[in-house]
Amino acid sequence: RQLQIGDRLRHYGVLWDICDYSTYTDPQGYATEEWLLKSETLKAYYLLREVDPANSENVTWYMAEELRNPTIVEPGSLTDLFLELAAEMRSDKTPYPELQVFNRVYLFESRTEGTYESDDQTTTRITWDYWDKPHLWNLALEAWSDRSLVVYSTREVQPTDFSDIQPASVGASPSSTSYPNSLDSRDPRRLQIVIASIITIVGLLLVMAGI
Repeated sequence: RQLQIGDRLRHYGVLWDICDYSTYTDPQGYATEEWLLKSETLKAYYLLREVDPANSENVTWYMAEELRNPTIVEPGSLTDLFLELAAEMRSDKTPYPELQVFNRVYLFESRTEGTYESDDQTTTRITWDYWDKPHLWNLALEAWSDRSLVVYSTREVQPTDFSDIQPASVGASPSSTSYPNSLDSRDPRRLQIVIASIITIVGLLLVMAGI
């Protein structure tokens, strides 16, 4: 069964809601499905499923986290390239051979341009893909048609890393999902029940103590 909006799944002990779905294709035939995952703490990741056009059975899964306004430099330089990258990518500038984000250096691997579809909207984006030397972490730079730049830190995952997949309830939506707290002061009925329970327990303790 294909993952759908409203489903839940568990990844290393954390339960995630699937809140959005989109697809991406490029002229080389690569097809990517993308699910937006959000946790109880509103942490967000994207789960990606990429199919190799040369072999449809060759499927790779990734987890991606968006990096908000990261400092992007060439190794050994202090000049932040973030504000200029989107325009440079759209102008067909030759990609930088190496980039550094935080303490990790990435090597350029590929440039792609394709169509992105989500919520009945279609747009285009240009992507520069970089990998670290062990090929464990990917840096994806995405220049969108609205002139924005989105940066992702991505790593490969395995389907077996996910468990406890819970189908969406009929009529439920991720935006309406609530997570109960141990004590929510905004819920008077719950607060009354807790107070009553405490009073009962204290009363039993007094009786047992002979007071």
